[in-house]
Parts: sequence; C-alpha cells; structure tokens
Amino acid sequence: MNHFRQGIKNLPEICFQQGVRKVIIAPGSRNAPLILAFTDHPGLECLSITDERSAAYFATGIAQHSAEPVALVCTSGTAVLNFAPAIAEAYYQNLSLIVITADRAAETIDQADGQTIRQANIYANYIKTCVELPVETILADDLAFSDRQISQAIDISMTSPCGPVQINVPLREPIYQALPEQHSQPKIIKTLSAEVTISADSLLKLSEAWISYSKKLIIIGVQPKNESLNELAALLSAEPDVVVVGENLSNISGEHIICRPEVFFASLSEDEKETYQPDLLITIGHSAISKQMKLFLKAHRPFEHWQFESSLPYADTYKSLTTIIPGKAVGILDKMPLGKKASDFAGIYQQQMQTIGKRHDSFVENAPLSDMSVVTQLLKLVPTGTIMQLANSTSVRWTQLFPTRDDLSYFCNRGTSGIDGSLSTAAGFAFSSGQPTLFLTGDLSFIYDSNGLWNNYMKGNFKTIVMNNNGGNIFKFIGDSLLMSGCEKYFTTPHHVNVKSLVEAYGLEYFGCNQIEGLGDNLIALFNSSKASVLEVFTDAELNTENYKGYFENIRKENP
Repeated sequence: MNHFRQGIKNLPEICFQQGVRKVIIAPGSRNAPLILAFTDHPGLECLSITDERSAAYFATGIAQHSAEPVALVCTSGTAVLNFAPAIAEAYYQNLSLIVITADRAAETIDQADGQTIRQANIYANYIKTCVELPVETILADDLAFSDRQISQAIDISMTSPCGPVQINVPLREPIYQALPEQHSQPKIIKTLSAEVTISADSLLKLSEAWISYSKKLIIIGVQPKNESLNELAALLSAEPDVVVVGENLSNISGEHIICRPEVFFASLSEDEKETYQPDLLITIGHSAISKQMKLFLKAHRPFEHWQFESSLPYADTYKSLTTIIPGKAVGILDKMPLGKKASDFAGIYQQQMQTIGKRHDSFVENAPLSDMSVVTQLLKLVPTGTIMQLANSTSVRWTQLFPTRDDLSYFCNRGTSGIDGSLSTAAGFAFSSGQPTLFLTGDLSFIYDSNGLWNNYMKGNFKTIVMNNNGGNIFKFIGDSLLMSGCEKYFTTPHHVNVKSLVEAYGLEYFGCNQIEGLGDNLIALFNSSKASVLEVFTDAELNTENYKGYFENIRKENP
C-alpha cells in the first residue's frame, strides 16, 4: 500500500527528471513536507530565502541566466501572494518557474483556519496552467494522477513559449511526519522540441514582397545574446535598403546597427521624419523600450509589418501588423533576395547617427557629477565580460543614450517594467552565472527591493551602483513640473533612508562618492573588491533633470 504522502516524495524526483536543478524555498510550516522532500533529493540544489517576493525574483534571475526551469516553494496563505509580482514578470519574459504552493485541505478553506486563503489558480492571468494535487496518495490511482499532474505542468511550463505554472499542494495534519524513504519511479511526460518550418510557397511570397520594398526597418527586441541572430543582423544591416535597430537589451551590436533608437528618433524634426519612414517593418522577439521610436512608427506607418518570434503574436505595438511568421527569423530572413535594391535608406540613417554621435560626445564630455556622468564613466570602465543588470525607470533609460558595448551583456526586467524586484533578480543572476554582474539602480528601486540583500548567496562577483538623487527622478523627466508642483512628493517620494547603514547591516562592502573627481577611482575600487559591494553616488535631482532635458535639446538641434 502507498504511503499517504508518496506523491510528495515523488514531486522532487519529477522536477529533477524534467530538468529542474535549483529550488528556492521560502521557509514556513505548512510547506514542511515539501521542504523535507526537496532537501533530501541529491540532485537538487536548495536555497533558503525568507522574503517570498525577493525569493521569487531571485528565481527569475536564475532562470534568466540558465534558461532552465527553477522551482519555487512556499507555505500557505499570503506567502503565496508574495510570489505574484515575480510570476507576472516571468510570464512576460517567458521564463519557466515551477511555483509549488503548500495549501490546506479543501474542507478547511474559508473556515477561519490560520494562513488559509483561496489558492488554487491564484495567479490565473500570469501562468500557463495550474494543477491541484490530491490531498493523499494512498490509492494507486491517486498517486498516478498526482505524478501525471506534476509532470504535465512542468512540461507545459517548458513548452515554447515558456512560462510559470502553479502546482498547488493541499496538506492535512500531521505536517511534521517522516516521508517515504524512496520515490516510486514516477512516470515522466515530455514534449519534444521541434522547429517550425515555413513552406516554400510562403517563402516565395515573402521574397516577392521583400524585393518590392526599398525602405526596410528591422527591430530586434529584448533578448539575451544570440550569436546566430547577431550574424543575421550584421548581414542585413550591410544592405543599402535595410536598417537594423537593436537596443542594448537586444544584445545585438555591429557597425551599422542603430543601437540608440530613443536618441535617433528624438533627433528628428517633424519635417525630417517622412524621409525615415519605412515601407516594410519587421520585428523580432520581445518589444523594444524606445518611446520615441514607438511614437514615430505609429505616426509614420509602413505598408507592411512582419512579426517573428513573439510570445504575444497579435501584439500590434506599432499599429501596422499585417503578417505573423511562425519559425525563427534566422533561416527565413537570410533567404531573402539580398543585394537587389538600389537604395540609400540605410545611408541616411547612418549619416544622422554620425551627427548624433558628435552631439552626444560634446554634451556628455564635461558633465558634472550626475546620473549622466555616472553612466558615462561606468561604460568606460566596466570590465569586459560583465553582466549589466539594469533597474527600471531612469537607470535603463540613461544607458539607452550610449552606444552598446558588444563585450557586455545587458538585462532588465522589461516583462512588466516594475521596480519592485530588480535587485533580487540581479542577485539571482549573479549567483547562477558566477560571472561578474553589475546592477545599476536608482535609490528608490534599491530601497524598495533592499530585502534582495537578505540572503546567504551574495558573492564577490555581484556589484551594485546606486545613483541616489533622493527620489523618483523619472517623473521630473517625463512629467509636467507645473502640474505636479502642489503634490510633487507623491511622485518623487523623497526619503531619509541611510543606504550605507542598510548595506552594512546586510554585511556588504560599501563605497560612497559625492564628487566628480573621485568617481573613477570609486568605480575601479568597486570592480576590484573581492566582496559583494555597493557604490552609492550622490547626485542632484534638479541637475539630473536639467541634464536629461538639455541632452535631448542638444540632440534635436536643427541639422545643418
């Protein structure tokens, strides 16, 4: 006869067989059987992180790096809800999180029992599926059902497009009781990966359309480094009728790549914009950040818009979508008839980029201590091979103004673009990769997620730069200062948090800088430190706003 918790014993083994190697456990009581089962499995590395929100974002960072499924385990009640922000982020980043939530048995729900809420399918809008396991697995059919549900859920999570799933685990008392010594060789269900190929007829139609257009714009969205796509981008960007756009978060670089679209499209006058209008737009993968590019393309729409590799296939960001193309861009776009068009479309983009480059260099060269000078010096000094993890709001936007360094990798939580878990995500990535990882953040993002420092997995490869301007500077950049004047504190949220004390309380090394003369030395000291470290740079909010707006005024100067 089966033990009543044989299904719990089988759960870690199914995770392992399906490719899970790391498990983040948020401590609790109701999840005690799960803790006992997972920590006893020899093939799984279990990490304990107390704050559930931080734990889930830490798992997101691991999944970002490894592209493997990561399991999350928590107790019942509001602990389950604390996972939610990271699950939403992972959903829109197409990351495989296996969210295992301990629960009470169905008969106790809404019966005034402690730590009891309605948990089944609690993340409904942001997961691929939810399964609820049987409360006991004494009967062979119940055990088989439990095993199948678990295996199927993990398989769904890992089937493209990847995404989070929930496995809800109701448990009756007694909680603290020994589990079976062995798993029972649970059955594993796997979907084999397969490439989607385009038909010869469809390829011919695309080729005919391609050759009919002389102004093609290709936008590569947020993604990790992809050498084959980088080679495709280089091939296409060498064509006179093709312009390739790839922001730093696209991790695409090359001599002819437009890597600063926000700056580029902001530089154009209304009279000039028609000249840069494409007749064919092609997008690959996730969305881009640039607001100016989105405004430009919505106002100057192409005749056709082809979409590749989108997990949201009907996302019509630029209001011009005409064709969804299944399969990878590599293997289709490189089969287009290249070298057939006499066009100067790429040439006019490159000429404008040269003008922008000169204006950029002249403006940033002598910037006083500010967020701009921090990013300027940082991108000069950060060592080759560093992973750049960028917080949302101003941090990622400042870096978008500078050329992409091809020897760095850029990441940011752009699934939902929130500030709430960027530190924890960066820490998880650093832990998983072991590579030098630099997290660039503003003070609010850092403080908001300061529990991201509350774990035992901070190593010397993880460094953080906090640009402290005492509030949310982004709202001064994008908002109406006159309109906000009577309630500015509700937008910018000034504070009195002592970052130095906070950092040292968690046992990290601290550096501080409030003068431009010492910025370079402090950056070098940060990079050379053998410990997990934080450099806080004090900048002035008004000067940052003046710099940001002045920068774009300079970029927009009338072309000679």
